[in-house]
Amino acid sequence: MGRVDDAMKVFGYMMTGKFCAPDTVTLTTVMCGLLSQGRAEEALDVLNRVIPENGFKPSVVTYNAVICGLFKLRKEVEAMRVFDQMGKAGVSADNTTYAIIIDGLCVTGQVDTAKRFWDDVIWPSGRHDANVYSAFLKGLRRFGSLNDACHFLYELADAGAVPNVVCYNIVIDECSRSGLRREACQIIEEMRKNGQAPDAVTWRILDKLHDSRTLAVEGV
Repeated sequence: MGRVDDAMKVFGYMMTGKFCAPDTVTLTTVMCGLLSQGRAEEALDVLNRVIPENGFKPSVVTYNAVICGLFKLRKEVEAMRVFDQMGKAGVSADNTTYAIIIDGLCVTGQVDTAKRFWDDVIWPSGRHDANVYSAFLKGLRRFGSLNDACHFLYELADAGAVPNVVCYNIVIDECSRSGLRREACQIIEEMRKNGQAPDAVTWRILDKLHDSRTLAVEGV
């Protein structure tokens, strides 16, 4: 761990052609190592110069790794620039890309930008699943408001999307943290209406509010 300079020396030897040649996996690993050490400029140099100069084409996995690493360094402008670059290179974003971006924007305090990204890019793309939904719900819960999270959850169901039990649990947990017992029960009713059954995590969350006997009496 932390031996990025040693790894870069090995990478340099590989680039001479005297040893086994690097591939996109090697290059992705190098960039991840650099980003983990806060060396964003060097990682972007690999992406923007080394990779094209050597005839490689980054995959969606490569772009996702770089975008994720940049967001972790709170370099959201650079991360979104790489996302734009990805599209121009003809590499389609996947659900993981969108989950990373939504999470990154929310963590860096850009909830409104995340909302616009959802409205303008993710939803029209048709490429979204429970992982993307849960990333957005977590962001709204932590950095937006419970009302925003509830509205988004209900909006998904109304639009015909299928949030899973994990998505519902995120919002139920926030209701529990806020002491909103009635709202938690309403969300459980809503999830059942949409074909999702409470799981063990749901019940553990609700134990924070009241015991199982109360739940049974209330028909939850």
